[in-house]
Amino acid sequence: MPKSTLQPFLAACVLLVSAPLMAQTVTDVPLSDAAVRTKPAAQAAAQTAAKAASEAAKRLPTAEEIAAERARLERMRAALAAERAALEQYKADLVKRQQEAAAKAKAEADAKAAADAKAVGSAASIPPPAKDDPVSVKNLSPEELQRQRQLAIERAKAIEKAVAAQKAADAKKKAAAATPQTTSPKDKDVAAMKLRRITHDKVRYVHLRDVAVNYGLTFAYTKNKANKISGAVIYDKTRKAVFSATYRDGIVNGVQVYFLYPMLLKNNEPYISEVDFLTCLDPLLRYKTPVKLGMKTIMVDAGHGGSDPGAMNGQHKEKVYTLQIAKRLQTQLEKLGFRVIMTRTGDTYPTLQDRAALCKKYKPDLYISIHCNSSTNKTPAGIETYRAVPVGGTETKGSKVKTEKQSANEFDANSSRLAFEMQKGLLAATGAADRGTRHQAIYVIGNATCPAVLLEVGYLSNEAELKKIASPEYQNKIVSGILAGLAGYGSFLR
Repeated sequence: MPKSTLQPFLAACVLLVSAPLMAQTVTDVPLSDAAVRTKPAAQAAAQTAAKAASEAAKRLPTAEEIAAERARLERMRAALAAERAALEQYKADLVKRQQEAAAKAKAEADAKAAADAKAVGSAASIPPPAKDDPVSVKNLSPEELQRQRQLAIERAKAIEKAVAAQKAADAKKKAAAATPQTTSPKDKDVAAMKLRRITHDKVRYVHLRDVAVNYGLTFAYTKNKANKISGAVIYDKTRKAVFSATYRDGIVNGVQVYFLYPMLLKNNEPYISEVDFLTCLDPLLRYKTPVKLGMKTIMVDAGHGGSDPGAMNGQHKEKVYTLQIAKRLQTQLEKLGFRVIMTRTGDTYPTLQDRAALCKKYKPDLYISIHCNSSTNKTPAGIETYRAVPVGGTETKGSKVKTEKQSANEFDANSSRLAFEMQKGLLAATGAADRGTRHQAIYVIGNATCPAVLLEVGYLSNEAELKKIASPEYQNKIVSGILAGLAGYGSFLR
């Protein structure tokens, strides 16, 4: 073997022989005590770390939990933004209210100053200042100085008097604006009438002939078959009122009207009760009301409801039909531009006190309560219109005299005209029987704060009339009649 090849070969052999010996030497070297103790501890630490890592991996939130948390944070951010926006809006509103209050206070102060200035300027009794008033009083004589002082005193007194008069006029005007206008029976034109009066059974009466004279009407007696006086009539070409000496019912301008008392014959002279004249007859003989009231807001009351079905005929319930008619009326009134307030819009039962409280709260111009009638006798049919009983009067089917005043009695005259126009309009629209305008102590109309009527639009106990009331066509006729009544009452107000 060549020398150049032998040396590498020998070196490789040496390595092959020495490798096992080196491994044996390393393996057989004994470990120290520290090394023996460290090996198990390291293994335990590694196991603990692996276990902790496994547990930590188990506690990591899922994708769904992360998404839910993000959604919750977004909601919180949105709520916070909304609160900030609301706070900014509140601040803006507060600033606006403060500015409006300041502007109003300034306007009131300016108006007061202008009124005072106007009062001072309009006082004719204020002496003008002397043209020769000097700038300095040093050179004035005692007499001239006294004259100037007297003029100043007179001017000051005149100014005070004018300002006081203006303030009194403003206070009177403000009080008049705060006082509701009513058609009081004591209107000056009525009070100026020359009417003979008598008292009979503690009831005051006025002479019917005198009433006819004051209204430019002709008077005549009516007689029965036995040629005895049965009543009286007063009339002209456009107005006519018929009275009975036996019963309370009469006829005024073609509509049956129940008076509070029958006509009285005293020494063969005709009298009607003063309360009938003031609250029933006078409003119906007039072409216009002496004092005008509003007619923009109307409260519509659907009778009964909820636990109170009202009159019933089999499965037919009054509460259902009154609400149907009331809603139809609401729709038509709103189309005409009226503001309508409903006492109920569903099958609920506001108590009578609740309905009266609503009237007091919203202060409507008119109150219309819708009902259906019923009787144990199946024959009666037709329409009746009710209003509150005036003080000193009696119910149509009663004899007890009313002595206590209710809020509705402030509007007796207007309620009388409203009831008349409603009855007239309903009869023309439906062709129903005329059962007249009547008086009854009904809570909702007695405690109304405006002219008020209660409409009995028909009898559920009468089968023929029940079928009509249940039909949409007849309900629309009823609504048309109410609208015609409102139109008639409106012409009375103008």
